[in-house]
Amino acid sequence: MRTPVLAPYEELVSITGDQGLPLSRVEEMRRKYGVNTITPPPREPLWRQYLRKYDDPIIKILLFAVALSALVSIIRGEGLLDTIGIVIAVLLSTLIAFLNEYRSSKEFELLNAHRDDLAIKAVRDGHPVSVPSREIVVGDLVLLEAGDGIPADGWVVSTDDLTSDESAFTGETEPVAKGVQDRLLKGALVTAGKGRMIAGAVGDSAEMGVIAASLGIDHATLTPLEQKLEALARIISSFGYGMAVLIFCTLLVRGIILGEITGLTITTVDVILHDVMLAVVIVVAAVPEGLPMSVALSLSLAMRKMAKANCLVRRLIACETIGSATTICTDKTGTLTMNQMVVIEASINRPVHAGRFPETRAEWITLNAAVNGTAYLEERDDRVIVIGNSTEGALLRWLREHALDYLQIRRETDIIRQHLFDGRRKRMSTVISQDGRSWLLVKGAPEVLASLCTESPDLDEVHALASRAMRTLAFAHREIIDDDEAETGLIWDGYVGIRDHLRDKIAESVATCQRAGIRVRMVTGDNAETARAIAAEAGILQGGTVMTGEAFRSLPPDEQVGAADELDVMARAEPLDKLLLVSALQKTGAVVAVTGDGTNDAPALKHADVGLAMGIAGTEVAREASDIILLDDSFATITSAVWWGRSLYENIQRFVLFQLTLNFSACILIFTAPLLGLPEPFTIIQVLWINLIMDTLAAFALCSEAPHPELMNNQPISHDAPIVTPFMWLSIAVTGLFLIVGGLLQLATGFLGGSTPTEIGTVFFAAFIFVAVWNGINCRALDGKMPPFFRGNPTFFAVTIFIVAVQVLIVQYGGVFFETVPLSLELWVRTGVASASVLVVGALLRFGYQVHNVYLSPK
Repeated sequence: MRTPVLAPYEELVSITGDQGLPLSRVEEMRRKYGVNTITPPPREPLWRQYLRKYDDPIIKILLFAVALSALVSIIRGEGLLDTIGIVIAVLLSTLIAFLNEYRSSKEFELLNAHRDDLAIKAVRDGHPVSVPSREIVVGDLVLLEAGDGIPADGWVVSTDDLTSDESAFTGETEPVAKGVQDRLLKGALVTAGKGRMIAGAVGDSAEMGVIAASLGIDHATLTPLEQKLEALARIISSFGYGMAVLIFCTLLVRGIILGEITGLTITTVDVILHDVMLAVVIVVAAVPEGLPMSVALSLSLAMRKMAKANCLVRRLIACETIGSATTICTDKTGTLTMNQMVVIEASINRPVHAGRFPETRAEWITLNAAVNGTAYLEERDDRVIVIGNSTEGALLRWLREHALDYLQIRRETDIIRQHLFDGRRKRMSTVISQDGRSWLLVKGAPEVLASLCTESPDLDEVHALASRAMRTLAFAHREIIDDDEAETGLIWDGYVGIRDHLRDKIAESVATCQRAGIRVRMVTGDNAETARAIAAEAGILQGGTVMTGEAFRSLPPDEQVGAADELDVMARAEPLDKLLLVSALQKTGAVVAVTGDGTNDAPALKHADVGLAMGIAGTEVAREASDIILLDDSFATITSAVWWGRSLYENIQRFVLFQLTLNFSACILIFTAPLLGLPEPFTIIQVLWINLIMDTLAAFALCSEAPHPELMNNQPISHDAPIVTPFMWLSIAVTGLFLIVGGLLQLATGFLGGSTPTEIGTVFFAAFIFVAVWNGINCRALDGKMPPFFRGNPTFFAVTIFIVAVQVLIVQYGGVFFETVPLSLELWVRTGVASASVLVVGALLRFGYQVHNVYLSPK
């Protein structure tokens, strides 16, 4: 394996300096050192992927039977066309399976490419900017702080207690402290402190790229839904194999009794081969090979639609589980609100900077707001964008509105060190040097700072602002004596009230979730008054409790479960509180979706049934721990994800209903007809065509059904809910019996038409396909509810028309292979109309089911 090489530190510093890479040199560095994207690991060759389709046991049995059939046909000098037809059908079946798998794989890779679009804070031409990760080049000066993912290999050029988690590379669990000129690795995570780095190697040249180049193919694990479907497939396959063995033995005994099997002759071999092929036909008809493919197709469609709705699905399981969510624990800032914090009220009239040592409270607050933070403002497309913390951004906007340049104030101030904000301390402090004296500037939660001041301030006005749904932030300072930087003995300076307005239609989205049986709970670091006001405005507060994180964590574990069940809002929450809440809710049987954006949210995101990270404000750690990334950070997007998750589950159920109905009826027909002395209902090639409809075309048609509004009026799907509902079992039994009885009558009497045995069999074959097509309409309705007939799924009707057209061509012109004869227009019309009677069966089933639910089911 080759060794990654970083561009020399001295050379990069000479190019970048303190002002960052000049914009004029960005393209030059990209051409010289490459782009910041990693080439995917080598994939298995396409020819090998295709050949793997022949590992399927059914395909192997068919190929073996084809070989025997070819041998007998050559010896007898006839029947070779049948063998060629079967080979073509096998080739077509394996090719379609391969193409569908290849398409799903490419779409998943395309979705994962969004990872390289995540925003990185950098400095170019002396200005802080936000650029996509893929656009970082060697020589870029990157700003790092706790929670950030490192976008490239590089060198540390400044550090303030910067530590990095490199466990993915070294296996060491402890974060590594980084000093100037120390090396940082792409893909590692900043766990504490802040600093700057110069990118020295990007993309494939970084260590992560070198490692990725040596990796093989990843093999995805089965999701719970796929496991359920495979279990169902095993049961059905066992039924098919049992039927195959039973009919083979029965026909073998019958052949001996009737004298068809008399010794080792070509006739005997031909009869036994025919019986084997018939057994194979039953296996082919029974085994639901299309189930895994329908899951892959449904997931592919759902992921693509969810991506368009600003949901980047990182783990396939999330597509299924989000539809089962019973509660959502959501952050406030940026998720419920617009993440555009604005200072609305303050304890001072206006910020003031006199260009000298602060003497008034207004001057201390101004200095604190300017230097005690890590955020920046960037002008982009005639808009001012906050790079970093949105609350700090609101303070910088406030200064800007009063014609104060925060960057100038920072340049004039000798900043010694900073202690960054965290959820436990709920404050941030910065040590500065002024006129030979050191000072500690502190900002944070008002009640926290008040408890650290020498004189306790009156917080009535602060509480009043909080009751108006404002986030309150207090400022304090003190002089540092004898190097004592403890955040105690502070002098209170004042406060501001910051408002972050709710996003559009948040109350409507919350109400939609509540109608769908999903309880929304808000978890926020704001105080109880602010949290209560925001929750009430958003419609989250619905008679439940408002509890602080401290009160919740102080409860015994068994009482936490009861408290969690009653809780609507958790205020002053720390990351550990969110994890405790998720665990307690899961103990009640809830399926929990949780949002998070910070490094400390990672445990809760991991532990939740579905973790939803913020794509804009979220740290790399949070995104890595999540199942879904909300690209717009909006709660309304979660509602959309739930909608698509439920639609995914329904679409798979539709396909299962369609396939099991045909499987059941085809197997019974193939088994029963010979025992009754009737002609065999299907040839091998006909069964393969039917199987092709069941496994591919029907999956594509039924899995394309669009979500309907009624989905969000239903209760969540339980984790242990069976794939096949009682209504589906009833529909399979009744519709299957209808097909069996009708099919046997046609084979015995030709009541639908046909004057010769071949014509009667052809009408039967055409009618069976037509019934399957009509029954596809029935399968669109689940549990007695039919979606809008012509809206929402044009693919269904396009595929249906295609199947009918191909069936007509097969019958009219494919008689050599399919053993059919052309039918007259009258017979086609009669077959089509008669087969449509299955729609009446479906309508009666739905009517009966609705009557049962309204009048007979227990209330």
